[in-house]
Amino acid sequence: MTDPLTMRAAVTRRYGSPDVIEICDAPKPAPAAGEVLVRAHAATVNRTDCGELRPRGLGRLMFGLRRPRRTIFGMDVAGVVEAVGAGVTAFKPSDRVFGMCPFRSDGAHADYVCLPETAPIALMPPDTPFGEAVVCEGAYYADSGLRKFHVGPGHKVLVYGASGAIGSAAVQLAKAYGAEVTAVVPTRRLALARSLGADRVIDYTAEDFSRIGERFDVVFEAVGKTSYFRYRRLLKPAGVFMATDVGPWGEYLPLMLWSAIARNDRVGVPLPPRGGARAFVEALKARMAAGQFRAVVDRRYPLAEIAEAYRYVETGQKAGIVVIDVAADPPEAVRVN
Repeated sequence: MTDPLTMRAAVTRRYGSPDVIEICDAPKPAPAAGEVLVRAHAATVNRTDCGELRPRGLGRLMFGLRRPRRTIFGMDVAGVVEAVGAGVTAFKPSDRVFGMCPFRSDGAHADYVCLPETAPIALMPPDTPFGEAVVCEGAYYADSGLRKFHVGPGHKVLVYGASGAIGSAAVQLAKAYGAEVTAVVPTRRLALARSLGADRVIDYTAEDFSRIGERFDVVFEAVGKTSYFRYRRLLKPAGVFMATDVGPWGEYLPLMLWSAIARNDRVGVPLPPRGGARAFVEALKARMAAGQFRAVVDRRYPLAEIAEAYRYVETGQKAGIVVIDVAADPPEAVRVN
């Protein structure tokens, strides 16, 4: 008989390889006042989770110096509200919800997760499968950068790494804002980039994308793998460079520092605005319902095989998101060509 006070969870008590993750029983959370208890149906493994598993440098200040501050990871979540705490009015039991878990408390790699009513969660768009609703984190970072620089009609945007979770979101959101988008991807992702609405798609394995003879208002580096000096010739005189990583050998860091000191916003990280996550999830819900944003699902794994999901994400070869089907075993793994 299943113990009603426990749940399955992917528990990480120390830093290391995916081998340190244990699938075991953990105490089932109960919602306190102002909280909702969500039965997780889907989650993801992404770059943030991998960074939390093996933090480097300043990462330990964020996640814990000697060991993880939280033992259950997982930012993106989609599921069903099972119970609500006292005073909750925004949600009720049986509501289908999606959004992001606060990283300072246990996350979605478990059967259940408790979230504040004020957390960045919202009702799911009608008819959206759970595995296609765990899209918020990558889209949140992409949208933060695009909004910071007021991307809109008349702007030209280049997205390098346009097939990843952040990059694929940046292409779709930039198009939704009315920009002209050039996507840079490897050969096997050309069709995907076109399907996301990119106006031009460049195969970086076949030509030097930095010598295409065009200049852009925004260059969005979504993977942190290429030298800034290759991008510099692509920027208009007042163009801006955004990156979601520190670049090869930390190359982007001094450039970001210089930009901050000069207050010119020419080089930066798309840091989300404080307190804006809830409004973003609601806005993303509207875009999903209107057909302006869709999930790109690379592979799916059951919770029991989450270590394999980490290993795959660590290869750096994924497209879009890697879904963890928490509530039930998934169908045969889906792969993006």
